[in-house]
Amino acid sequence: MGMFDTYVIETLKGTSRTFFLPIMRLDGELRDTVAAYYLANRALDQIEDHPALSADSKIRLLRGASRLLQQEAFTREETDLLFRPHQAELEPVTRAFYDWAVQLPPHDVAPRLWDSLAALADRMADWVQEDFRIDDEADLDRYTFAVASSIGITLSDLWNRHAGIVTPMPEAVAFGRTVQAANIAWNHTDDLRRGVDFYPQGWSTDDMCAYVRKHLPGADGYIRSLPAGPIRDFCSLTLDICRATLTAMEEGTPMDRSTITGLAEKYSTVL
Repeated sequence: MGMFDTYVIETLKGTSRTFFLPIMRLDGELRDTVAAYYLANRALDQIEDHPALSADSKIRLLRGASRLLQQEAFTREETDLLFRPHQAELEPVTRAFYDWAVQLPPHDVAPRLWDSLAALADRMADWVQEDFRIDDEADLDRYTFAVASSIGITLSDLWNRHAGIVTPMPEAVAFGRTVQAANIAWNHTDDLRRGVDFYPQGWSTDDMCAYVRKHLPGADGYIRSLPAGPIRDFCSLTLDICRATLTAMEEGTPMDRSTITGLAEKYSTVL
């Protein structure tokens, strides 16, 4: 990862319970690309989830980021200008958005990431505008597609580009939706604490876990479409973490970084 080596690894470790080890198991340029894409997504996610920013500020920042991504080129100065009014409140991962979006990904693949990130930022702004109102399962489907299934589709494009692997797109959608819904269930208490509820009206955690299990067969089909190797390990480990999260919630078993490290040990790729 060149000049960003330690910086990227430490930021990944500090921001991701689910994706740190799977990303670290990818190879070379693909690892750089997926790390950049994840961290840029995380930068936007921190804006969407920020407990201290007003809805208007979140919308301005997210739509501003989307506009920058759609320009012919954008600079660190333009990014700093966008974030400057909220410099004190924003997380370090967000303030480093230019690094993730421009500096870290290989130059020839970066525009593919920008397309996905710009759409994600605009969709997040839409959800902030709607006050994250999720009335029913159809709304939950829309939200999980906007913030995760579209990422599954982009990752499939990256697998194809870097390794010639073609995956079924409906299963890519299911994969993203499954992982996101498990994270929603896991983070529910924290989300409620900051005044946001991603559960449809009247749903319990059991209902959300059932939603995850409903989409698991599609996610499993996605894994089966991948040949053995680091990419399959990335996706399999991510889904294993998702299953362990479900078990932790349903049965009260522990779920922490050491649990994830234990899950990772069954994969042959060496860090």
